[in-house]
Amino acid sequence: MDKVITINNWWDGALLGLAYFENSVCIYERIFDDVKDDWTDEYYLTPVNESEFSRIMADWAEWCHAVGVGDCDSYYQKHLHDSPINLIFENSCFRRKYQKKAVFKGTFGDGYIPIDYYVQWND
Repeated sequence: MDKVITINNWWDGALLGLAYFENSVCIYERIFDDVKDDWTDEYYLTPVNESEFSRIMADWAEWCHAVGVGDCDSYYQKHLHDSPINLIFENSCFRRKYQKKAVFKGTFGDGYIPIDYYVQWND
């Protein structure tokens, strides 16, 4: 299983974040089935480079701090339209390079901060 680094969006399961895939860091994005009007167990994976990873992790550190001090509203107001993970994903030339089924297991804390959280990528 591969380590989940961040959970940046959650709705009845992980929707968006960072995880390892084949020893590379990727943005994972859960696929929505419009016909079934529900989330699937499939994800698009978008590789990120070191600079992009650093930007996303700096933002993640802000999120973790906001959760820790109980001030998530300020974080949301600051990043409503400019979340680094969303901007990097939208502008990546490797956007949705892979598509895999996923099974997530483990635990996470307040603010969906992974503690011991992993994903199994399947074809």
